[in-house]
Amino acid sequence: MTDKPIFTIAEYNEMVAETFDEIKKLAELKGAEYSGDVDRLANFRRNADAAGTTMELIWRIYVAKHWDAIMQYEADLRSGKTRVRLESLEGRVDDFIVYMLLFKAMIRERNRPA
Repeated sequence: MTDKPIFTIAEYNEMVAETFDEIKKLAELKGAEYSGDVDRLANFRRNADAAGTTMELIWRIYVAKHWDAIMQYEADLRSGKTRVRLESLEGRVDDFIVYMLLFKAMIRERNRPA
């Protein structure tokens, strides 16, 4: 057994509740900022049209920066490196969750009957 403090179930449940609240806020505020008030996928659709590709590829590019930052954090942990980060890792995780929800919306839209 280790002497390090554990992350209790109560702490985890509190984190989940806080995260869901933050995700709802981010989805609403950033969604309106990027996409307007009608089509939540508008910025992906608009940039896909401009680039002649799919909105899923645009999504992949946008979400990759958050994934890259998370992977760099993990690599830094293994190597013992510390670095200043402009965005918090928890914020990156929250953004990543929002992007996963946006991808889910893309899947649902594509799977709608014509």
